[in-house]
Amino acid sequence: MGLGWYMQRLRAMSVGEITRRVAERLGRRNEIANLRRISRRTWDGTFTEVPKLPRRDQVPPELCRQLAADAERLMRGEWDLFGWKCVEVGAPPCWHRDATLGVVIDPDIPSRKLDHRHLQHDADARTIWEINRWSEMTRMAMHSALNDEVHAIRVSQLWLEDWCDRNPPGHGINWTSPLEAGLRLMNFCWFDALVRGCNDPELARRQDELTARIVPPHAWWIWQRRSFGSSANNHLIGELSALLMAISRWPALARMIHPTQHLVKLLEREILQQFAPDGGNKEQALHYHLFAWEMCWHAGTAVGGFKAEVSELLTKAAQYCVDVVETPECWDFGDSDDAQVLPLPLKRTNAAAEFRGWLLNRADGAALRFWLGEPPQGIKEATRSKWLTHEQSGLAIWRDARWTARADASPLGLGSMAAHGHLDALHVSLWFEQHALIIDPGTGAYYGNPELRARLASWEAHNGPVPVTGRSTPQRMGAFLWAKHHGKPDLEISDDICVMSLACEGRRRQRAVHATQDQVEICDDVGLATSHVVTWQLAPGWRVEQEHKNSFVCHHPESIPVHATLNGEAIEQWELVEREASPHFRERVTTQAVKIIFRGTLTTIWRKSG
Repeated sequence: MGLGWYMQRLRAMSVGEITRRVAERLGRRNEIANLRRISRRTWDGTFTEVPKLPRRDQVPPELCRQLAADAERLMRGEWDLFGWKCVEVGAPPCWHRDATLGVVIDPDIPSRKLDHRHLQHDADARTIWEINRWSEMTRMAMHSALNDEVHAIRVSQLWLEDWCDRNPPGHGINWTSPLEAGLRLMNFCWFDALVRGCNDPELARRQDELTARIVPPHAWWIWQRRSFGSSANNHLIGELSALLMAISRWPALARMIHPTQHLVKLLEREILQQFAPDGGNKEQALHYHLFAWEMCWHAGTAVGGFKAEVSELLTKAAQYCVDVVETPECWDFGDSDDAQVLPLPLKRTNAAAEFRGWLLNRADGAALRFWLGEPPQGIKEATRSKWLTHEQSGLAIWRDARWTARADASPLGLGSMAAHGHLDALHVSLWFEQHALIIDPGTGAYYGNPELRARLASWEAHNGPVPVTGRSTPQRMGAFLWAKHHGKPDLEISDDICVMSLACEGRRRQRAVHATQDQVEICDDVGLATSHVVTWQLAPGWRVEQEHKNSFVCHHPESIPVHATLNGEAIEQWELVEREASPHFRERVTTQAVKIIFRGTLTTIWRKSG
């Protein structure tokens, strides 16, 4: 890291946080010795029925079939990273390998000496962590439990034993992130329950040994290394949620960490801090909204619920998810690494739609209903053909049978780092006949391709009006660090028109979005002083061709054409260009876009053909 990063990182911390970080760094010198001591200690492995497994006679038949097909591929070592990229990971997997690049990180290096942000040969720590979350082993155990086929559980136990052998506590890339350890622990809670539910003495004996090797060092280490201060985002929610699930299943852990009620209060405080009063997650990253919400739901279920204020906020957060997520072609905003907590949906590629279906009590949420039970009460579809706003979070959504428009007037992100935010203020995404039309470009990568990540998070990658000379603020200082944040944009609904405005670098720009059943009209007002750029990036599958002097038409093989007309007093030029986009984490595609340079006002009218 450069000196600028360190200086800005220090500015993002309080004096108390700096002091605590120094103490934590010094404490890591004894970390491996402490983990060895914890691993050798005899512990009481008495467990409870948390999580409570559903009745097998209520399982949807399609879930049994899908689990069987998934387990067969997983046992062969064929895994779909991030839900889309098929790779050979091995059987058992190579736990320290970036399977997209073939780069192996030395497993013997003490984790305190590893910088997961800068790995050799551009390996991405997030890609390695993906196969170490143990969700695939949980998925295989689900197959065994529901299809009366214990071979997959036996294989999973062997793989977890191999993981323990090759990942001694405190060594290697898999002991660098307490959130990753938390996700392993959450999956192991479910895995343990599924194994015990098979009522097989040999499986139970091996499980006792695995539990003693895995649970105490994981729980102790997560607690010691939990996120705090300016780093306390969804990571801390995940770490606390994992500890609550583990202590609820193995009550003896409380003597090592803290009583349950103490952790409940800490998690409740984080929920109230990280979710806005209207239910939106303050990180301003839509995928992480669902990710954080799911972790809270599992923890709340494990401890029997939260206090009323927190439960009400999580219900609002579930409603926010229903309101803002568009399916089946989601195209999230902000950071997205396609993370999952537990492998509960019927198909991971359709997880967001299934969660939305479960929250709305629809048939497409049947698999989640089987595992999770009933959703929060009172969640409902929004009224159509009317703007729905989450004002504190800065989002407005309009839907009818044909169009969906999502307008972004959000702040940059959570806290002094705004770690997962993108420069997407005033961006508008459009869907036409359930097909994504105008998109947010996505995330791309984290550490493995920082240049791509920076481009896709920039002002220029989004379609809000940007001066042709660009903007110098906010500044990205690192993969998860922004400096000089912009203020929260204004958002109001006036005469059924969504009006957003942003003050940045001494100038204010305004965008108005008017949606009807026939068309969506987007008007940008930037003043005559400076030329600005608006770039409408189309989703994969759409093809653009010029129609007339100031109009073009968009074609899709599964949709009627969409026509767009450009109106403005000073349109200087427009052209068809190509842009990068990332539909999923580590996936990179090229799509068509329309780039317009103008002064004053620009109105773009999108309408269906005919």
